[in-house]
Amino acid sequence: MSTETNEEEKPKKKRSGAYSRNKGNAYERKIIKELTDIGYKGLKSSRSESKNLDNAKIDIAETEDKLPCYVQCKSTQNTPSVKKINEEVGYKDKPLAIFWNIQEKKEGNVNITSCGEYVIIPKEFFYQLIKQID
Repeated sequence: MSTETNEEEKPKKKRSGAYSRNKGNAYERKIIKELTDIGYKGLKSSRSESKNLDNAKIDIAETEDKLPCYVQCKSTQNTPSVKKINEEVGYKDKPLAIFWNIQEKKEGNVNITSCGEYVIIPKEFFYQLIKQID
């Protein structure tokens, strides 16, 4: 006779859309604060500042027009679809920088945590930036 118990597996909890939206909004605010701390003033979330920018898939609006690029923020486990994002962005007069906060589930932990942040930019824009360093 077996002494094993047949415990029913608990169904996995699925994150709500609100959870993902809040996580993304918090990441936008974090990037706005970091950019402000290094000297860019007048930055706001496009959700609150400009319906046109928000509809154009640009996450950070600026009132002083000093940023050399548009910003899209992603806080996801999966790699952002760069091609799709570039196709969706409604403005093309400046390069797009995709800030990506890589999310990862920790073993035995319900919460998802960051395991690194990267910025994805066009190669030509990268070369412009490093030429300015010389």
